[in-house]
Amino acid sequence: MKIFTWSPLALALSAALPASADIIITEYVEGSSNNKAIELTNTGLVDASLDNLSLRLAFNGATSFGNTIALSGTLAVGESYVVANSSATADVTGVSQQTTGSLSFSGNDVVALVDENDNVLDSLGQLGNSSNYGKDVTLRRIEGSTGRADASSAFDASDEWQSFAQNTFDGLGCSGVDACDGGGGGGNTFSCEGETLTPTYTIQGSGDRSPLVPDGSFEAEGTYYVEGVVTAVTESLYKGFWLQDAAGDGDSATSDGLFIFTGDAPQGIELGMQVCVAGKVKEFFNLTELDASDKQWEVIDTVGELPVTEFAVEEGESLDEALERHEGMKVRLTQESDLVVTRNFGFDYDAFRNNMVLSHEAPNFKPTQLYIAGSDEAAALAAANDTNQLFVESDRKAPDGVVPYFPGLDAEQGYIRVGDTVTNLEGVIGYSFSDYRLVVTNELVASDFVREEDRTAAPEAFAETNLKVASFNVLNYFTSASAIGGDLNVTCQDQADADASRGCNRGTKDAAEFALQQAKIVNALTAMDADIVGLMEIENNGFGENGALANLVTELNAQFADEADHYAYVTPAEADLTEGAFLGSDAIQVALIYRPARVELKGDAMVIRMPEQHISGESPDGETRQLDKFQRDSLMQSFNLKRGETLSIAVSHFKSKGSGCYEDWVAGEFSDDPADLQGRCNEFRVSAAETLGHTLAGVKGDVIALGDFNAYAQEDPMRVMTDYDANTAERKIVTAAGTSIAGETLDETAREVGDGFGYINLASYTLGDEAFSYTFDGELGSLDHAVGNASVLEKVAGVEDWHINSVESTLFEYSGRFTGDLVKSTNPYSSSDHDPVIVSLYYPDKPQKFKLRFKNKSIFWVQPTVNGYVDKDRPWLRWKTHRKYTQKSDFLKDFGVSYGDTVELGYRLWGIIDIPCGEVALEKNTRAVFKRFQCKIK
Repeated sequence: MKIFTWSPLALALSAALPASADIIITEYVEGSSNNKAIELTNTGLVDASLDNLSLRLAFNGATSFGNTIALSGTLAVGESYVVANSSATADVTGVSQQTTGSLSFSGNDVVALVDENDNVLDSLGQLGNSSNYGKDVTLRRIEGSTGRADASSAFDASDEWQSFAQNTFDGLGCSGVDACDGGGGGGNTFSCEGETLTPTYTIQGSGDRSPLVPDGSFEAEGTYYVEGVVTAVTESLYKGFWLQDAAGDGDSATSDGLFIFTGDAPQGIELGMQVCVAGKVKEFFNLTELDASDKQWEVIDTVGELPVTEFAVEEGESLDEALERHEGMKVRLTQESDLVVTRNFGFDYDAFRNNMVLSHEAPNFKPTQLYIAGSDEAAALAAANDTNQLFVESDRKAPDGVVPYFPGLDAEQGYIRVGDTVTNLEGVIGYSFSDYRLVVTNELVASDFVREEDRTAAPEAFAETNLKVASFNVLNYFTSASAIGGDLNVTCQDQADADASRGCNRGTKDAAEFALQQAKIVNALTAMDADIVGLMEIENNGFGENGALANLVTELNAQFADEADHYAYVTPAEADLTEGAFLGSDAIQVALIYRPARVELKGDAMVIRMPEQHISGESPDGETRQLDKFQRDSLMQSFNLKRGETLSIAVSHFKSKGSGCYEDWVAGEFSDDPADLQGRCNEFRVSAAETLGHTLAGVKGDVIALGDFNAYAQEDPMRVMTDYDANTAERKIVTAAGTSIAGETLDETAREVGDGFGYINLASYTLGDEAFSYTFDGELGSLDHAVGNASVLEKVAGVEDWHINSVESTLFEYSGRFTGDLVKSTNPYSSSDHDPVIVSLYYPDKPQKFKLRFKNKSIFWVQPTVNGYVDKDRPWLRWKTHRKYTQKSDFLKDFGVSYGDTVELGYRLWGIIDIPCGEVALEKNTRAVFKRFQCKIK
């Protein structure tokens, strides 16, 4: 018989309450199948009646009780009474005083002992809460605990109960946490005693699979018994607990940790417990684990948490290889771990949850940003990137707007940027959804993110810059919703369409969100302080005062007190617009804004019509489909600069990679990323690049083509714009099939393009190949480019991809969807998902020219003089003639004079009489006229 010693508090309560209140629940059995039982014990000083008492059950989060099981009889002091399901095993029914088919519950149902007035005397679980507290376990009341009369309050079984494995029946019939002496049905009690233990590191081995699991199989034969110390308990992403051998084998090639799969939240398992568990060794989608879903374990001791292992990648190994050596272990990241953020906290479509991704030493780069698409180098980098990522997870899904392990997340101070080195992060290493995952067990503060490159308040100011040109994607800046009041865009049927959740309006429909978006975009543009800006993703709702473009420019100008800093926008000719009002037929358009005080328009803007694709094709599966694909028109405007030069800016937004085109359909890649890593519709973008290049070929003066080309630096469209050599290329670049422009056929079938147009990628030229303006799926690269011709390259003072968006968290963007109560900021960071590209130019002042004319209106021969000197090569000026000098004249070069210099002019009559004209500053047209023995300067 177990000895159960009750506390003075319990004794005092039993003396003060009616006898029935001395009866409490002391054991709960939620076993397999119908093995359900409840044990009651009289903890009082006198015998107590069970008459008028009952067990009540509430199922699956119900707020009130359903089933009632009436009790009867008398319970002596210290004795126990067992109620069991009548279909339970004999080990249960054999020690039960009452059996009934009504006693059936699972781990989330409330069980309560109530009196005849429905007063709750004791209970387990919480009314209205369906979370599991006691699934597949036996719970025994800890010594000294008392009845719980409030079944509506939060319930934590670990407060007053000790947990045992499923189908543990050896304590039924005697109160206390130990087994009954000589009875109680202990036949199903699990114990490792006498079993051969297999260390965790033996199960893990030194490879990426357990050596115990045969090749071609995912499960080892037989049952293995493992002992270790609990380092983590997880119940969502991974359902089970994590064991680690306390001593380890001293071999860094083998992990000392192991995940124990239990199928649900393990009850009674806590950090620091020494546990022995039995189960099958499995390779579960490449995670080595012990399957203990039958709940065969025992707690041996509580020894305290183990020292955490500091994680490091050894010389010559990949991050994946280092993670495999630590699979199942608890680790800590330090600065020496050199793990940096390669994808900021955001949504992961594979795991369908928010998380963050780390890489070793530096963020991963898009292979086609650095290497030609389809090359061996691009393929090798893609493979290397795949082995260089660690997903940082919370066990439970993160609530909207929350980073569970970083409670200090804040738009102004507590932010995370791609490239930050993460330190002091602790967690266990698992593997799921084809990637290693660190399930975090602690919390970080802002200083744990060690930052080499922080936010800057404005782009870099390059010396001698006197003109700035920029490109900026403004992330669906729409004004057509009713709450904002702008005109409808070209795709809208009516106002209801613009206000619909999936209607023609791609931006926000909420006034507060729009105000935040507007403020962030305007603050970014204000800090950029560019003189010409190409915009993408602004609503195509006209060039009138109620359009999105006018709305943005008006708000932007309000930031500048000096009208010389104000902007205007380029309006194409009405004949070039769709319906006389819209640029093309998409809901979004490109646009150009400029400062009239700095540059002036030269002629009309040119709308560059882009190819459409209309063609039918058959997929590899034999399905035929008509493909009708469109691209946004580009816009070009030439500008006269203050020093007489001409600069032409073309802004484009090529077809995105997100949806498929004809070439993807017939290749069977319509819904997948194509093998060459360039994304879908690549050939369609090639057609656009060729169209743009041919159009710009006839433009004189300096040319910059900028915008969102939806192609990385070494992908086909950008190579067509720059340095593609058709003769030497191993892989030929081709156009899209079935294309036309404004109804005129462009290419019926795919066609090889000729050489590239020779523009220079200004960011790559000045910043190197690893320039970037965008991030996708944990890889950095540039979709936003500014390419220039040779003459404009001579004027480049500097180029910057201003990293205010690509490295920031999307949680700080204007949209409130999925961000919960997170406080946003009007600062420019996360104002879009693309970084602005800013090109700083220096146009040197052209030397101003002067003309000096001497005019002889007399009948005499005279000698013109400058500072008293006569031109020895041409000393005489005949009667009624004139002579011109400029800064190129050898006579004046000897004096070293230039525009604006002051000189003394005069004439020498007959070569002997000096007739002064006076001092004069040399300007565009200076004349010294000799007449009637006098000289006048005009």
